[in-house]
This record gives sequence, structure tokens and C-alpha cells, in this order.
Amino acid sequence: MSGPALGRGLVIPPGGQAPAGWAGVPRIRVDDEAACGPLHDAWSARRPVVVELGIDAGDLKAPETERRPPYEVGPGFEFGRERLHFLVWANSYDGRSGEPVWWHGVRAGRLGAEPGGPADVVLPDGTPAWCDGGPRTALAGFTEAVVHRDSIDAGRLTVAGRREPAAALAPDQLAAVAHPGGPARIIAPAGSGKTRVLTERLRHLLADRNHEPDLLTAVAYNVKAADELRERTHGLRPTIRTLNSLGLFICQMAGGVKVIEEREVRNIVQSLVKIPRKANADPVAPYLEALSAIRLGLVHPLAAETRFPDAAGVSMAFDAYRAALAARGAVDFDEQIYRAVELLLTDPDVRSRARAGCRTLLVDEFQDLTPAHVLLLRLLAGPAGSVFGVGDDDQVIYGYAGADPGFLIDFGRWFPGAATYDLRVNYRCPPAIVRGAQTLLGYNKRRLAKEVSAAPGRADDAGALVVQPVPVDDLTRAARDRVVAWLDHDVEPDDIAVLARVNAVLLPIQVLLAQSGIPCNRAVGTELLGRTGIAAALAYLRIGLAPGDIARDDVAATVRRPSRKIARNVLEMMGRRPRTSVADLRSLGDWLSGDDAERVHVYANDLELVAQAVSGAGATTAGVFDLIRRKVGLDRAMNALDTSRGSADRSAHGDDLWALEQLATLHPDPGGFEPWLRSALAAPRGDGDDGPCVHLSTVHKVKGREWPNVVVFGASADLFPHRLADDVEEERRVFHVAITRASRCAVVLGDEAAPSPFLAELAGTAPVAAVREPPPAKVRARTEIPAAGESPAFDALRAWRTEIARRDKVPPYVVMSDAHLKGIAERRPTTLGELAACPGIGPLKLERYGEDILGLIEGSP
Repeated sequence: MSGPALGRGLVIPPGGQAPAGWAGVPRIRVDDEAACGPLHDAWSARRPVVVELGIDAGDLKAPETERRPPYEVGPGFEFGRERLHFLVWANSYDGRSGEPVWWHGVRAGRLGAEPGGPADVVLPDGTPAWCDGGPRTALAGFTEAVVHRDSIDAGRLTVAGRREPAAALAPDQLAAVAHPGGPARIIAPAGSGKTRVLTERLRHLLADRNHEPDLLTAVAYNVKAADELRERTHGLRPTIRTLNSLGLFICQMAGGVKVIEEREVRNIVQSLVKIPRKANADPVAPYLEALSAIRLGLVHPLAAETRFPDAAGVSMAFDAYRAALAARGAVDFDEQIYRAVELLLTDPDVRSRARAGCRTLLVDEFQDLTPAHVLLLRLLAGPAGSVFGVGDDDQVIYGYAGADPGFLIDFGRWFPGAATYDLRVNYRCPPAIVRGAQTLLGYNKRRLAKEVSAAPGRADDAGALVVQPVPVDDLTRAARDRVVAWLDHDVEPDDIAVLARVNAVLLPIQVLLAQSGIPCNRAVGTELLGRTGIAAALAYLRIGLAPGDIARDDVAATVRRPSRKIARNVLEMMGRRPRTSVADLRSLGDWLSGDDAERVHVYANDLELVAQAVSGAGATTAGVFDLIRRKVGLDRAMNALDTSRGSADRSAHGDDLWALEQLATLHPDPGGFEPWLRSALAAPRGDGDDGPCVHLSTVHKVKGREWPNVVVFGASADLFPHRLADDVEEERRVFHVAITRASRCAVVLGDEAAPSPFLAELAGTAPVAAVREPPPAKVRARTEIPAAGESPAFDALRAWRTEIARRDKVPPYVVMSDAHLKGIAERRPTTLGELAACPGIGPLKLERYGEDILGLIEGSP
């Protein structure tokens, strides 16, 4: 036996006699993969065991493949037999034929070492050395030379280094950097110096432990982070990749591929699925989102189609889309990951070659990984699982893409035997922000408990975290005034950020800062004015200003917002002439009969109501928009569209209207509002795009960044948490990320009448919600399609679908599936809001087909 520090085992036949020196060593019988658990425990702890190998060694060594698609295997997949083979032989003598053989020593001899001597081998320079097969760790108290199995596998005789880290680090940081080896989870809260820890860990392994640069890979989340790591480790020749460059590297092992941009991706999608075009909408976007959910979120294609109703047919098109990429020798952004995972599953040669450079993995921003990313890393790390993962479960804010706190919370499940290191000091934020953040996060249940403090000696200024509720009409001016106050105290524009939950909310502060002569980046452009809600509101305003001269496009933008159930042929009549008037619309209503006559008159009444509001004494833009939203009902129409989305990953139509009303408070004259707004959005910034400026951004775009002074803008009940979000804990994490971007002062501006509940949680005065049990999983039942004549509503919907499919030259399933038509027929919705709640109805389908469907349901017995 070797010295006890190396913990070597011995493999013998079942019931075999162990040589002298192995008496009393625990035995593990290996008949199948159930032995992996105890074998891993022994290997990772360097605890000697005698392995009775009851499996044919040739079968155990045979390469494994997995032909199921990645979305079926999931992030927890592993090659069980491969892992068992590794654990049996990685750190064990071969005693099956009598005298134990140490194969690592034999292979070292083939590289020029001399077998024997006081250790396993004598290196070419005369140094006795042990050939280690355990985890690649620093062996405490072991003073003799060691060459690790990883080095021998790579054809090297590199002697492991033993120097301690030399960097000046805090004790918690130093403990993580000096981790002996093997998998480790480093919990790095905001401002705790995670980049420094990752950099020094990389430097320590390369410079102090003598890890070979080509056997170790540091994985950064994006190009900027990768460049920063390279800059900080210049001269050490580290291998640093982003997740996508790592995926592309693996894809290229199977043959040259080119990376295509989104424009070509869209062309391929449109060639496979006939998607009707629609003004002011992006009908291809849901297909791109669904493809991403399948490939990064590992969502089954059928489930993705359910999640994204406006991506009808994506489950059938998925394989065809990937075949089209393969025919072009191309990958898109997500395919770089998905194809790499697929190759690692199906091609043992690619898997072996890819793993050669990933014997040790250092992974930044672990909390942002999707299921496909986790599976990629686990397949690359292999049975040894040597992954040094740095992240913070309290900063998981990309749940819509598949990120999940569980990947960090349950790190030991994904990488067995992992050590844990907690960074406990926030060096960025002042004490008031650190306390507020910890109090806020304490309301989350699914998280790792933490004790985080501000840097020692940091002044405790109560004014470092300001919560300022103001009347909603004053929010934008309050944000501008706060920025001006900082600038007046010699704060540079580059040292100020204004952060919001969604992009549209930044529009009013962007306009006001620009009009106040304060440089800021252009977070929102004129394209926002083409979005459905804002376009409809502005169209109503134009009609109100000139009810006798109404453009055809303005009729189209308003007549179905809100839903008035006007028949399609009547809508066509209303749009035949390029210009019309309220009087003409009334004449049309008088000419019509039945329900359509009344509905056209209701529309004309709404337009007259807007015209009266615009022309009335003391009319204000804000008052007109309030009437359009509440009395005319644009709010209801946009809420129905938003409800059909099912996620809060970007601005919703309600957010657009909120921003428009904020802008209305800045320009009270209804007649000049739209020209003023378009001019403000089109105007240049004033000092060139590269000059210093106040940074405007959503919270999701600035994780990892910091500014001395931060305004969190729009902390209202509808935005924090966002009203469309179904994960309040993630919304709380988003809010936490926002306030912890500030290194000096964070000012939270909330709606005085409807403040965000997170404001009370910052102070710890909000009650703790009871923990609710998750609902039972839904079992999908097979959909029975009604026979002809059994459901008149279903028959009418199916006939309508056939007509629409023929008109738009698309397959019927692109319009709506039978199952979704059946669900609508059974629910019999009477409003757009009720229709939006039906499975299969997304925002685009609601906008495109909602009126038709409601009319058919109303007319069916």
C-alpha cells in the first residue's frame, strides 16, 4: 500500500484474497451502478477500500452513448457505467492477477519515468514521485513529489505545486481560493469580490499548484467577463472561454461550422412555418423564444408550444429547424450549447477530447446557468466533477430563461462531494444597503441562509438608502431632481444610474433628463411608439384632435381596442376610404342593422368622448390619456393582451401606458404632445454617444455592474413585483440586485398611493407570508375531439380556422390546434380577458383573432 494520505484502493475478483497489508480494509462489492455512491465517498475522501469487481472489465470500459434528445435527459443525466469505471480504477491497484499493479505508475514509465524507488517512480531529473489517482487536491502534510493522473493522461510528468496563495485577501476569500481541490461551491453575495476570488483561484492553480493551462478551463458568462479574467491573469496562459465559445469549440470537433445571426435564423423559421405578418408586431419572436426554451431550458417541444401559444407548430418544426442548420453547416447562438451537449451525449470520442481541456473547471455567475448549461458542464467535468462554481442564489433573476436557485442550493447533487465556501462581506455597499438587502431577502423561503456584513470600518450613513414615496405624477420629476442634486454636488454623470424593472418605464426619465440638458444613454427609441398600446393611445389622441378628419390607420388602431365585437366585413367597410370622420361612422351605424349598428355607434360615442376631453376647458394630456385608458377601455384591452403573455421578461403593454401617462405630466398640452414626444425621442444626445452620461437601464442588464449613486425608478405595486410575474421570490431578487448596484447611495422612488410591497420588506415591517404548498402536478389528459354536430361552437371555430388558414396560406395548426379550439368552445369566453386565459391564446393570436372568436362563440348555441 502507498502512504495513507493517497488513500489507494485495490481491485480483486469477487471473493478474492487480498494481499498482505489489506487486511481489515472495507470491501465494496461492485455488480452494478448502485456501487457508485460508496465508491465515490471513498475516492473523494481518499479512504482505501477493496473493490470486489463482479462486472466484466471489458464491458465496464466500453464507451457509452445516449441517443435521447437533451431535453429528455435533463441536467441530472450522467453516464452511470462510465462513472462506475472511473471510480473503480481511478485510485486503485489492479490486484486481479496476483501482484498488485499500479497502472498510473506504468503509464508514467512510458513517459520517461523509471518505475520503482522509494515512491512509485523516479522522474527523469532523479526525483522520486508518487503517481496520484485521487482528486487533484493539495495533500496536507504530504511532502514528497506527486504527479497527478490528469498530467499523466495528458502525457506530462508535472509535479504538483504546494505554494499557498500569495494574494492579499480577506479570510473568507482566501479560504475559497486555497480550496484543496475537487468540486466547490462559492456563495458570493453582491459586492463580495467574486471576480477577485475567481481570478486568484485561477492564478493559484496555475502558478502555485502547477496545473497545466490546457487542462483547466475558466468559464465566464459573457465576453466582457472573459476579457476581464484574461487581463487579470495575463502571462499565465489560461484557457478562458464563454459558455458559447466553449460550446462552439466542441461543435467544431465534429466538423467546421459557421455561426449565423438572428436575421438568417428568422429566415429559416419563416421557411418552415408559414407565419402571417402583422403590423407593429413581431410574429417570429415567439418561435425564437420557444426554440430557446427547448434548447437552453431543456423544455420538451410540446411543452414549449403550450408555453408559447403564438409559436404554433414549433414542436413539429423543431427537428426540421435543426436539420436546416445542419444542412448549412451552421449553428445559431443557442445551438452552440444544444449541439455541443448532443455531441457529448452521442460521440464518446468528442466527449473524451473535450474533457481533456476541462479536467478542472472554474465557472463564474453559476446562478445564471440554464439546465442546458448545467448539463454541458456536468458532461465536461465527467465523473471527477471538479467544478469550482462561483455565484449567488440571491441573484437568480433569469428564471424565464431556465435559471434556477436550485443549481446552487443543491450544488452537491450536481457535483457530489462539493465543499462550500461563503463570502460574508459586501465591500461595495454601505451598511444601510447591506442591512436592507438582507432584511428584504429574508422574506424568501427558497434560498441559502447567509450572514453578510458591510466592509469593516465602513461609515454607517442612514442616508445611504433612501426610500422616497411620491405621488405617481411626480415620479419622473423626483428622479430628475435627485440626479440634478447629485450633479450639483460634483458627482460625475458616469457615476449615476437610473434602474427600472422594464425598459418602457425608462422612457419618461430619458426624455426629461434630455430636456433638462443632462446627458444620458438612449435606453428607449422611437420604435416604442409603434407598440400596440402606445400606438392606440396616440391614435385616439389624433382622432380627438380632429374628429372630422380621421386617418384609416387610426381607425384600424382603435376600433378593436377595446374589443367591440364588430364583424369583419363591417371593419372592412370602415377602412375602405383613406379618411373618414365621426359623422361618417355614425352614418354607417345608421345604415347597418342588428348588433353591428349598435357597436359602430358605441365606437363613435367613444371617439366623441375623446374629442370632448381634448377640446374641453382646462384639458390636459394626462387627463385625456386617463379617459382613454379607463372610460374608453384601452386599459382592459391591454390587460387582456398582457394576461395572455404569461411572463414578465420584458415590457408589457400596461407598462407602455404607464410610461405614456408619466410623459403626459411633462407636456400638458394635448395638441402638441405627440410632436413634442417624437422630437424628444429623435433628438441627438447632445455631447456625442461616447461622452460621460447618466446610465439608464433595466435591472436585468446591469447585474455585475455598479455605480456610486443609483435611483431605483418606479417602485410601484405593479412593477416590483411585476404584475405578470408568477415568482415573487425572483422579483424580490431583482429588487435586491437593483439596490445593491449602489456603492454610495441608493434612492428608491415609489408610488405613494400604490407602493411596492418590497419597500416595507426593506425595513422589515411587512408580515411574513405563510409558506404555501406547491399545487399538485397536472396530468395531461388525451384530448377527445368532438364529433361533427356534437359541439356547434367547436364546429364553427373549426370552419373559421379552415377559412383563415386558406386565406393566410398557412397550415390549420398554425392558426389554432383542435385541442385549443375545443377548450375555447367549452369555456365560451365573452371578453378578451376571458379568451386570454384560454390555453393556446397568446398575445399575437388574441390581437389577430380575438374579435372573430368572440363573435363566433356569441353566435353559437
